[in-house]
Amino acid sequence: MSADHAQTAIEASAAVTSASSKTAVVGGSVTFLGWVTSLDPITIIGVSVGIGGLLVSVLSFLINWHYKKLENKRADEIHQLKVKELKGECDAK
Repeated sequence: MSADHAQTAIEASAAVTSASSKTAVVGGSVTFLGWVTSLDPITIIGVSVGIGGLLVSVLSFLINWHYKKLENKRADEIHQLKVKELKGECDAK
């Protein structure tokens, strides 16, 4: 996967995380409203929305972590090649 695709995936993951955290807050607010007004269906909807937002946040974190790991691996490989080139062990140009 190219660096551009990885960066796009990271940016998309950040946008999804931002939206999901807002969704979790809305879900919590709706849950509280349902609890205060003693409306069980509203409470269930609020809990569902909150849990959904939390799951999306966790999945987004895992995707972001994966692409950062790949980015670090590529950077390490480039660093190792630069070290070999500077030591004269490699004639890569």
